[in-house]
Amino acid sequence: MMKKQPTPLEILMAEQRRVRESCRVQEQKINEDFKYIHRHSGRIFFAGISSLFFSKPAEVIENNEPEERSEQVPFIGMMLKNFSPLLWEAALPILLRWGMGRIGKLFKKN
Repeated sequence: MMKKQPTPLEILMAEQRRVRESCRVQEQKINEDFKYIHRHSGRIFFAGISSLFFSKPAEVIENNEPEERSEQVPFIGMMLKNFSPLLWEAALPILLRWGMGRIGKLFKKN
């Protein structure tokens, strides 16, 4: 018994289902990434700022591999990295209140 050849419409419909499923999976992965970024935004922000100001570039040794040394990161940088989530949680309500007050002053009549 010979198998029936799929019609061009059936081929297109199968391709459409495959593309939709692929898009759904990619959308799910992107949503998970955004959720992670949203949950850890303060920690990511302060880690980036502290590494920008308190870390030195890795030295290159003879075989072109970067060598990380513990003395490259100053004590204050390590301390700020550990306390950054706590600082962010304390500063966020203050910043929001200050910002809302400034926005409120824009709309108030003098």
